[in-house]
Amino acid sequence: MVSEELILKLARAIAKAEGFYVLNSVGNRAHNPGNITDEGDVGFGTVETKGPFGAKITIYPDDAAGWAALYKKIRRMLSGASHTYTLNLSVMEVALKWSGDPDWAANVAREMGVETKTTLAELVHSDLRAQGEGMDA
Repeated sequence: MVSEELILKLARAIAKAEGFYVLNSVGNRAHNPGNITDEGDVGFGTVETKGPFGAKITIYPDDAAGWAALYKKIRRMLSGASHTYTLNLSVMEVALKWSGDPDWAANVAREMGVETKTTLAELVHSDLRAQGEGMDA
């Protein structure tokens, strides 16, 4: 099973790449650290972004709900349960699906300490190996 540590690390990297930590950014105002669009309007509306990769970003009631949605999405990705983000995808391929922006991949990879060609499966394998080593200690 994927560790919560890996889920949190990837979530923080995505939040940083999405600009969540920037005051008054779309994600910050929408309480949506991943700028998630999958859920649409959950009762608080959406924020429509402009440009070639414009999207309707879900507005959550508070940061905790936004983080929970991001953790859920990442958990699905890393467990192989996502049809969109399969384990064979590289960080770059995830970036192109998630945001359409190769810079997103570079930012997430840098935060994760990996290369953009690293696959989700490699992240999971490394995490599971680290967990196994931790059990031996």
